[in-house]
Amino acid sequence: MPDSPAEGLSLPSLYRQARHLHEQAMSGTSEAKVGDPVQVANTIMLQCQALVDQLGLFSSNEDAEDLATADLKYMLVPAMHGDILAQTSARDPEVRRHTLQTAIKLYSRFLSMCNQYGLLSQDAKAAAQLDGQQSLDQTTRRLQKVQRFKRERDIKAKLGAMQMKKMRMVQLQDEADLPQEQDEESEREVGLLHIELEVMKAIEQVHMLQQEVNLLEHAASIPLDQRQTQIARPPPPYVMQQLLGAAANLQTQQTQRQRLQAQVFRPTVALPTVSVEQQGLVEMQKMQQAQRREATAAASKSKDQDSEDHSDAQVDKQRQMDDWKDDNPCGWGNSKLRPTA
Repeated sequence: MPDSPAEGLSLPSLYRQARHLHEQAMSGTSEAKVGDPVQVANTIMLQCQALVDQLGLFSSNEDAEDLATADLKYMLVPAMHGDILAQTSARDPEVRRHTLQTAIKLYSRFLSMCNQYGLLSQDAKAAAQLDGQQSLDQTTRRLQKVQRFKRERDIKAKLGAMQMKKMRMVQLQDEADLPQEQDEESEREVGLLHIELEVMKAIEQVHMLQQEVNLLEHAASIPLDQRQTQIARPPPPYVMQQLLGAAANLQTQQTQRQRLQAQVFRPTVALPTVSVEQQGLVEMQKMQQAQRREATAAASKSKDQDSEDHSDAQVDKQRQMDDWKDDNPCGWGNSKLRPTA
């Protein structure tokens, strides 16, 4: 009997389960709490990472060009594991701090691997403080954060467009009864874009989680009696009213800001609905239909011509017979009353 739900599965099957758990945690459909669901997720993530290490898919002697397109997605396993741990809630601050520290280590492992394969830009290296980079000041950090936000928006838009293009291509190939072909170049570009997107997310997560860890360590350093005294003092009612009012205003401003952003970043021109390849498939379908119509019409015309020729021959034969009958009336010939000359 297997010790875990994922034991004995292949790497693609483990990755699909890990991806499913990651999507659930990120979408909020299943809230992560300390307990059996998190233990199952941790087990699957750890087994997936162990199998990746066992197969030796990644090596320090390689660069990005040596990576197989099908193996790019397995680089995301540490980052996905870190995302799940970052979403985990715990009542005990010490458990929470330990979980966050584990998530930070996983994010750091993912960033180091990307740096090893040359998949990090100079700004990303500086933000992640890799290769001996010094800590950035607040102004530089803010500017880089804005740049990452814009780049993240562009990547998501490009991934969405590529996904729509792939779906339309598959649909057109199914309609034309053509074999489906895998575009390895597009698949590799999608994999690299997912890695770049996760790199930007990991940089932000490491910074925020480290701040939370510092707060938890500071709270743990406060003596227990002082901590209980501080907890026992509720804020005054007028302070709570002011905080609730400020929170409502922030929510309203956030909603208005999102609405304005949606209006600002709309495209100014009509976006293309089909690509050159898709239009070529449509034209090929039209040409095949036209050829079938022409072949049907030619066959029908040939049949009508043969029938018309046969009818003309019958008419000519009948006319010749009528002319002969006119020249040789019935009973006209030799008889006893009219001997032959």
